[in-house]
Amino acid sequence: MVNKKALITFLTITFGLTVSAVLIAKFLGFTLVGVPTIFSQMVILGCMFFPAIGAIIAQKFVLRKPLKELGFKIGQLSMYPKVYGIILLMFVINYAFVWAFIMKPDFTLASFMNQFSAVRPNMTLPLPAYQMIIAFSAMTFIGAPIFNMIPSLGEEIGWRGFLLPALEPLGKIKAMLLSGMIWAVWHTLTILILGFAYGNQALPGAILHFLTVTGLGMWMGYIWFKTRSTVLAGFIHSVFNANNYGIWAMLFVSSNKLIVGGIGLIGAILCLVLGVFAVYKVKAESEGEQRLTFARK
Repeated sequence: MVNKKALITFLTITFGLTVSAVLIAKFLGFTLVGVPTIFSQMVILGCMFFPAIGAIIAQKFVLRKPLKELGFKIGQLSMYPKVYGIILLMFVINYAFVWAFIMKPDFTLASFMNQFSAVRPNMTLPLPAYQMIIAFSAMTFIGAPIFNMIPSLGEEIGWRGFLLPALEPLGKIKAMLLSGMIWAVWHTLTILILGFAYGNQALPGAILHFLTVTGLGMWMGYIWFKTRSTVLAGFIHSVFNANNYGIWAMLFVSSNKLIVGGIGLIGAILCLVLGVFAVYKVKAESEGEQRLTFARK
């Protein structure tokens, strides 16, 4: 049975802190439209730790259970390259489609630099374009997934470590779906209020992002149920963000974030495919366990 008191405590703290932070940021004039300042980006970074705060308080003071039950374990090492490969493949498919049918990559990085013309008109590349591409590729595929682990865990302690098992009494599929949807709604606050990810296309962007994050969350929920590792979930989250904001976005610069990008239309479709695949796997594994149990009888 779902512990409603613990669930409400977690959601109230997580959403309460987030709403407060983004409204204060809005009042102070912070925005994520265009080229955001470092202070605006710090607001988003801070919000990533609110789910962990809500989870720890609910786990410790409402459920009165040890914090280690939030999934603080590395899990199966073999899963890390597997999930990394799946996410990378998803971005390769996404941008291969973009390259074939929508736009070609700008290997000169001129389009990338034009984004900063409003704030730094005379800004130039610190290195030749090919060296910048090599450096940012290394950061995207190696550096960022490691460096982003801590803020990613800030979210995952809440969404996968606490919320997913809290909803598990409803059944794995419902838990995966609901946790993914709640995670998506949480992001919607920053999209609609601060223009996160989609800028002035916030409303349609919020709908697309809801579908993207729900699908991704369902797949991540399936992986979590397989491993019970929130550290692995943090790694998945970190790898996804690294690819979403890394070298791909540098080479394929488009003003239409609704189509081009890891969280555009193509990305949403791919994430929903992952979510459907996760549901299929849960059902197939459940039926397999039932047949095995029946055979033993």
